Amino acid sequence: MIFVAQSLFDEFRQSTHRYELKVSDSELSQLAEYVERLWSWNEKINLTRHTTVEKFVTRDLVDVLQIAEQIENGCEVLDMGTGGGVPGIPLAILRPDLRVSLSESIGKKARVVDDIVQQMGLPIAVFANRAEDVLNDYRCDYVVARGVGPLWKMCGWLDPHWFSIRALLAVKGPKWVDERKEARHRGLMQGLQLRKVADYKTPGDEPRSSVILRVSQSSAQ
Repeated sequence: MIFVAQSLFDEFRQSTHRYELKVSDSELSQLAEYVERLWSWNEKINLTRHTTVEKFVTRDLVDVLQIAEQIENGCEVLDMGTGGGVPGIPLAILRPDLRVSLSESIGKKARVVDDIVQQMGLPIAVFANRAEDVLNDYRCDYVVARGVGPLWKMCGWLDPHWFSIRALLAVKGPKWVDERKEARHRGLMQGLQLRKVADYKTPGDEPRSSVILRVSQSSAQ
């Protein structure tokens, strides 16, 4: 553990209270440590554009809290294309009952998130591979994804692997309807069920509309 500046912790607490987000002080402490490490690495390698507490809370944390509400206790989760570790690392902090793994095909980014995970002592596996390659040998309950590509691409990547996962949970913006149409046009929605399980606006100065889509095999329970 590194020493997290009290000012950073206080800023996190004030921001989460301002937007009425339910996060405990112990979780805030871990989240503050995560962003401190992430932002330090970000000076050397481009990992995130959210380099203030306000941006992290209103963009990253809000999305992760919404994802966390959709996952049952004790599930195994794979973060597809984690980049700098979102949503996987915050999800593991907020939901320690989950078994979270991260996949990232860009080797230097994978090494960074693995360093962060190791330094924080989090029980998270990091795969320096594409999620679809990881799923050749790995089964999980949920694949989670944010900002890794349009819906039709994700469905294409997962097309051979639906038997090994319960569902994909994808954070999408307003264009998801067009992305669904494209996925259908390409024949990638056959045998799949798509449900909108959350619909929300992010708070702050630049609110945006987001949804969480659950994609699974039609026969899945």
